[in-house]
Amino acid sequence: MIAALIYPGLLTALVAGALFGLLAERQRGLPPLGAARTREGFAALASALLAGLALAAMPWPLHPAGLGAAWLWAWAGFELAFLLPLLPPLAAGAPAVARAAIREAQLGALARAMLWAALAAALPIHGDWRPATVPAHLLALGAALLALPAAIGWGPFGSEESITPGGTQAGLPAATRALDSWARDVRAGALIAAALVALLPTSVGPPWLGLAMICAGFVAASVALRQLTGRLPRLTLPTALRFCTVWALPLAALATVALALSERL
Repeated sequence: MIAALIYPGLLTALVAGALFGLLAERQRGLPPLGAARTREGFAALASALLAGLALAAMPWPLHPAGLGAAWLWAWAGFELAFLLPLLPPLAAGAPAVARAAIREAQLGALARAMLWAALAAALPIHGDWRPATVPAHLLALGAALLALPAAIGWGPFGSEESITPGGTQAGLPAATRALDSWARDVRAGALIAAALVALLPTSVGPPWLGLAMICAGFVAASVALRQLTGRLPRLTLPTALRFCTVWALPLAALATVALALSERL
């Protein structure tokens, strides 16, 4: 219960979302929970809960439950967290809203597949940072850095506002939009934190050092994403999909190869 609700679960995800919103200059406050009575608001709130539960399955330092390979469930939890809020827009019947949801679903699913391919190469050797395993860790880190902005729909990988103004939030009341935006921050912050737990040497050395590395990496990643905002035009869906396939996929594949080779050394 402590792991699921406090650390490193729901409460940690909420703090990560608030910190991400602050560092990325989105400035979210407390969400209007009354908007959860709508189907869009309920889906957004449920996605934040799923992101927190998924975060609790990662191998955090000082994890209360001491989980081993439970990170396999984190993949399912994060996928549900990101895909569940897209169901109401897809069922809305408005072509522009459905188009934005389809773009977000296609790009997000592919980018998160690349991200988890990288994490799957790093997590089996999470506590092993011998010279033989360092190439796998570094390749996984590179693939994750390339896939992460697209995985959370950030910057040039966001909705094409010129064609679909408002994206999946078009036509929603202000309270529902605020709740949905808050949930997006929670999902993004939780996914960034999960990637850092997997990719950084958080299990090497004392637990407080691992937590310090996660916090420092989270601040650096959030600030870097903030710098990405507005610097590049929104990519079309084919171009964004091609970016993930051409750049992130080869590095994730090489990380897997490096992992296999490290086991023979």
